Amino acid sequence: MKTIYLISLFLHASTAFQPSLSQQKVVQKSSRCNALKSHDDMSDNIDRRSFLSSGAILASSVLLTGASPSAFAEDNQAAAIYAYRSGGLPSLRPIGLTKLTTRYEGYVEAPKSYAKSGIPISFDFPSDWLQLDKLGGGIQYVDQRNGDKLYILKATLPSDTDLKTVAKSWFADVILSPEGDVARSGVVAEGGRISRSQMTTDCTAEDAPSPCIARRRMILKYDTVTGSGVQTVERRGLIDAYEIDNDVYMIVTSSNAIKFEQKGSRERETVENICQSFKVGPAALS
Repeated sequence: MKTIYLISLFLHASTAFQPSLSQQKVVQKSSRCNALKSHDDMSDNIDRRSFLSSGAILASSVLLTGASPSAFAEDNQAAAIYAYRSGGLPSLRPIGLTKLTTRYEGYVEAPKSYAKSGIPISFDFPSDWLQLDKLGGGIQYVDQRNGDKLYILKATLPSDTDLKTVAKSWFADVILSPEGDVARSGVVAEGGRISRSQMTTDCTAEDAPSPCIARRRMILKYDTVTGSGVQTVERRGLIDAYEIDNDVYMIVTSSNAIKFEQKGSRERETVENICQSFKVGPAALS
């Protein structure tokens, strides 16, 4: 399925534009910009020519080598990339009496050291959120009314660390990295810091469940840059992360800061419910 998507992306890019050599160069680092931003700002900040030409290069590379898209991104361990789908299409099942919530159940690519090729994941999200990148293999959804988003990402932990001991700043660095898959979507952001971090499942604790998968919850603060490049908008990201064989699998939501911080807001409740429902590993199969 990934190959079919990449072939279509290559053909579309080659017919729409004739990219020059300079357009095929990877965009250089720029002060850790490029991160989560609202759906309203997205169209103003994506350089369509750069996006399509880089997509064509990736598509042709995959066709020649037979590699998956994640194989190219995994070389950079300091960036969060999509946890690409694995094992076919996921199950999308409406739940509850009102059917206003959908449960996503599927598999994503496992770490190279993992015993199996895929890891089960599941999460719940509002049924009216729009799925993006349906054929590309990445998992992301957007609320078209306010630009709130969710991403399923993964990143490799630094050596001699685990989910509990790694510095909280590492999460801001990898999610907002210009080499990451979220940044490659054309998002522009400034700053970025973790304001709150808590281990919700600590496998080193005496009362830890068995088997145990470490889990950590964080809040990310950052600003998005508007299309004019002059004004910024405060955003909040909610992160829920699991550790699997030295890789971190996480769901990341993006919301307007004012709505997120407002007590009892629907936006805050929505993203909290999404992150709370996120499961990785055998628990996702229940």
